[in-house]
Amino acid sequence: MHNVWMTPPTFLRHAVLLACALTAEVAAQSYAPDYFRQFQASTAMDMVNRLPGFTFDGGNAGRGVAGNVLINGKRPAAKNDALGDVLGRIPTAAVERIEVINGGANGIDMLGYPTVANLLLKQMDLVSMSTTASTSILPDGSLTPSLEGNYSLKRGDQNITALLSRSRSPDMAQGLGTRTTVFTGPTPAAQVRVAGAGVAENTAVKLGYGQDLLDGQLTWNGALLPWTYQSQASFDAASHSLTSNDNAGHTREQGLTYSRDLAHGASIDLKALYRSSETSAESATITGSDTSRAYTNTSATEQVLGGQVSWQPADGVVVRGGLERAVNTNETSASYQANAWVQESRIEGQLSSAWQVDSSLSAEAGLKVAHSSLTVGADQPEAKAHVYPKPRLRLSLSPLPSLQLRLRVEREVNQLNFGDAAAYFDPANKAIRDDYPDLAPAKTWLCEGAIEYKFWERGTAMLSYTQSHISDAVDRMPVRTVTNTYDVAGNIGDASADSVTGLLNLPTDNLALPQGLLKLSTTWRSSSITDPVTLATRRLSGETPLSWRVEFSQDLPQQRTNWGISVDNGWSNDSWQVAERDTSSGSGWARAFVNYKPLPNLMVTLELNNLAGRTITYDRMHYAADRLAGGVDFVEHNITRTQPFAMLRVRRDW
Repeated sequence: MHNVWMTPPTFLRHAVLLACALTAEVAAQSYAPDYFRQFQASTAMDMVNRLPGFTFDGGNAGRGVAGNVLINGKRPAAKNDALGDVLGRIPTAAVERIEVINGGANGIDMLGYPTVANLLLKQMDLVSMSTTASTSILPDGSLTPSLEGNYSLKRGDQNITALLSRSRSPDMAQGLGTRTTVFTGPTPAAQVRVAGAGVAENTAVKLGYGQDLLDGQLTWNGALLPWTYQSQASFDAASHSLTSNDNAGHTREQGLTYSRDLAHGASIDLKALYRSSETSAESATITGSDTSRAYTNTSATEQVLGGQVSWQPADGVVVRGGLERAVNTNETSASYQANAWVQESRIEGQLSSAWQVDSSLSAEAGLKVAHSSLTVGADQPEAKAHVYPKPRLRLSLSPLPSLQLRLRVEREVNQLNFGDAAAYFDPANKAIRDDYPDLAPAKTWLCEGAIEYKFWERGTAMLSYTQSHISDAVDRMPVRTVTNTYDVAGNIGDASADSVTGLLNLPTDNLALPQGLLKLSTTWRSSSITDPVTLATRRLSGETPLSWRVEFSQDLPQQRTNWGISVDNGWSNDSWQVAERDTSSGSGWARAFVNYKPLPNLMVTLELNNLAGRTITYDRMHYAADRLAGGVDFVEHNITRTQPFAMLRVRRDW
């Protein structure tokens, strides 16, 4: 019989080959379109997802948080456009190459990330169009069709882009469930069967135009985004009740950016943005012959003006300075409270410098100073202004080409929730606030260390630890008077938080699964704060102690197919109010997909979502007075079981 065990020399040979692969120098950091043909990439997003050792982060355009992909060295200007959507509209034919930059190089703004991808577009005339038709397929066989069309023209120094889409999507957080309430007193427990369903409809019209002007590049973008959401939930108990929600709104945006190179290695970037939104929400509850109604109407605007100057006095050294002014206004009227008008004015200046000392060492130091003030009520005096310094220091060291060590120390200042601010400064409750300071945003000192190791061609292992010290944390707090205790949002003191994140991207080419990639990620979190009601130590509200995700994908070029699966552990978190403790959790989410390209310009995708049928629970423990006095008067347990669903999508490039 043949001996299947490896002889010692064979084992040693494999061990040596593995060690050499693990310590090999990282592959070239510039990737031409030819590299991505093996993955059948159709868009820039497909290319970014296949970059060796790179993990895409879309950021949050609506909150002004940049993603880790640049286009021609710049971040996209529109706040209503997700970075992944922008990249998904760029055909591979328009891409010259993609540069993966570690630690900063050639004057690139790293946007706070250790690694960014810079997408460089070709200087050529190009016309591209695409249409995408898709539909969700629900368990009862109903369909929710969507359609999107994209057009892009590049001719000379002019660029024109247009998008028109209409989508309809089900609310998969709703379904069949029960609500069980157990009372402390003699009242018997009550159980209610709940059946809910909802659907959202979205329309998008987006336009963009760019051209050279005065030796620079001028870009304009505009968007109109109307939407609706409708839902119904029935409650079968001793008396049947029906609750319906009818929400609608729209967002308008216009943005203007101008970039120009100046003399002596300097450049200037200017931007202007105006954004407005209107939202109306109406709800009705019918119980027997009784009907109750409620409404909320909100209008908001955002105006931003800013500029930044970058200067590269020497190779590997970049100095940046800038100034930005933002005015955010929010006005809310509701059936359950008085009208609320809140305006925040903020001016922020920044100065930073980045040094690429050599191929193994880079550093960045900077300081932002923000001057912020709130005005609540058009006829109310302006609240006290605050000045918030936000220093930062980032270091990156690569003792080996495949190994990177990172350190980050930074101070962050959160943005106040306008709803919390309006309620806190409510003139009707002003008397109870006399002994309390103004509501202030939370401020956090972050210290983060990370080690990242790259192996083979696409393998990455990363481990990071973050320690946070939070002052003026915002949560629910009691405001006590002689006759009443009020539950409001407020500053409840200092907190500490720790997190450990691990990431592994493991190519499976050597594991009998060619062109496959296994991704494992997990984050552990711990925090501590003094509860303002009981004065005991607890976690921060809304913190999930542990989250993990497993993904596998494989490209099969001969079959013109790629497929993948993913599963996560869902979430579980607690939140505390003066007289209530709430626990929310959702079981894991499993997804599988397959992409098939019968033609080079045609992609058919089938997705199977929520394969395990997510279960969502929401528990309330309610106290008769408050959590300090104790005395639970009832416990409510809500459970909803959601159903799997499929999605079919066809994309055609023209």
